[in-house]
Amino acid sequence: MAVTALYALQNGFLGFERSGLFYGERSAERVPVPVACYLVKTASGTILFDTGVSPRAVAGLLRHDPLARFEDADLLVHRLDALGLEPGDVDVVVLSHLHFDHAGGAEMFPKSELVVQKDEYAAALYPAPFLESFYYRKNFDLPSYRWRHLDGDTELAPGVTVLRTEGHTPGHQSLLVELPSAGPVILAGDCCYWQEHIDAERVPGVVWSPAAALHSIKRLKTLARLLHGRIFPGHDPLFWKTVKQAPEFYR
Repeated sequence: MAVTALYALQNGFLGFERSGLFYGERSAERVPVPVACYLVKTASGTILFDTGVSPRAVAGLLRHDPLARFEDADLLVHRLDALGLEPGDVDVVVLSHLHFDHAGGAEMFPKSELVVQKDEYAAALYPAPFLESFYYRKNFDLPSYRWRHLDGDTELAPGVTVLRTEGHTPGHQSLLVELPSAGPVILAGDCCYWQEHIDAERVPGVVWSPAAALHSIKRLKTLARLLHGRIFPGHDPLFWKTVKQAPEFYR
């Protein structure tokens, strides 16, 4: 097995309305949700899943969002430093999608290969009006960087496979990590915000295609069952309390 470790990296908390979390929800109640990144170490290199929010956005979020919580240690560069790594040590950056809280730190990785679904990149450059506010072009319009545009599921390394899970956005992707001891883990990203999305098969409130989103949730559940693995939801505050936090890791 080529995977040697999986690290969970906290990148602060944002406030989010329940109407944005769950499709059809009418509640304007706001709840704090974690922003998570994950680092996968393999025998052949280091893979980062998502890059959180841009450091330049933190001050504004703290001013305008009373539920936002960011400490200095939450900055991705400091999370990496705590593991003895610099951005230049990351070989591959997998972006689940290009929303501001997942692709905000992409510019920190000019030496890495940035992996995104080609449909997601196209949609982010010219987004539908109802999703436009979630895409900040300056986060990902990096033409001098080394991009790899995928078209569906792709094995990146033995034990690490990108899974196309569109619905939340036109080209969302999740990551299957096959750990040697802990077993398979699917990093869902925003395919499943909370455990409730998985258990009750509820579609995210921010969604490009509800039908595609439901299909992707069912797909991840089927894969997890067949592989005897687990799904890590993307923004679940209760689940996040149970996750091993770096420098602890799964293996």
